[in-house]
Amino acid sequence: MIVTNRISLRKLVGFTWPQLLILLVFTVLACSAIRLVPQELLKALSFATGFLGTALAFLIGFRNNTAYGRWWEAHKIWSALKYETRNFGLLVQSLSQADAITQRQLLHRQAAFAWRLNRFLRRLPAGAEEAGLLGKEEATQIETRQNPPLAILDLQNQTLRQLAADGQLDSYRLVTLTERLTRFNEALGSCERLKKTPFPMQYTWFMRYTLVVFLFLLPISLAGHLGYWSLPFSLIIGCAYIMLEYVGRYIETPFENQVNDVPMDYLSRTVEIDLREMLGETELPPPVKPRGLGYLY
Repeated sequence: MIVTNRISLRKLVGFTWPQLLILLVFTVLACSAIRLVPQELLKALSFATGFLGTALAFLIGFRNNTAYGRWWEAHKIWSALKYETRNFGLLVQSLSQADAITQRQLLHRQAAFAWRLNRFLRRLPAGAEEAGLLGKEEATQIETRQNPPLAILDLQNQTLRQLAADGQLDSYRLVTLTERLTRFNEALGSCERLKKTPFPMQYTWFMRYTLVVFLFLLPISLAGHLGYWSLPFSLIIGCAYIMLEYVGRYIETPFENQVNDVPMDYLSRTVEIDLREMLGETELPPPVKPRGLGYLY
């Protein structure tokens, strides 16, 4: 997630330079062909380009609103996961009959769930963050499963049921803690839905093709009114459309290990620190902070 208040022009150009280069080529070719096309045709073409640009603006606006909705839903899922994890930690701390080792195991394992879900959504292998939270046998067992985050929840459920069978957990608390595991599973399922259900590709292709046609016609249509001055104005207008399209294209995928992602590293580390503090641990990992360019992962 980009957290800086200022985004330099250099950074924006770095994100969109291939499209800007194509736009520059289109504009130069169009300005080179000014003398080959009648002025009346160029001026008439400007009306068609204006209508096309208006329609394209509506398409990009709709797409960006939908993309932001997907990004915001992902952020709400992870925020809810953080709150539910804290509630789970408080409930585990209230289990006076359970020994400290079991409580520590439950909370460390839940912190590992946040980190493993983080890596699972980004299609990355298990990270070093999980090494101190899971036992070696548990870590090996989890990695053999198709869905490692779900495997962690399964281990949590087995531990709770064993506590209930040993008389260390009453039925009311068992139901309450099981409900928390159900909500963790709902968060996992919601994240998988966003990950595996992309924005309709037919709509994306149509918008991209329309954008290419518009960027090609824009300098030609402006040349009928502005002559060679159409070169800078075409670049300015085209850049605005290209950057708006870029924003929607990247925020619609919040789990792709990019700078526009939901800051899952930050949220996972926050969950880990909160649960470790509940256990009274003092040697805590440092919080995740924005990197030099203002990116929070």
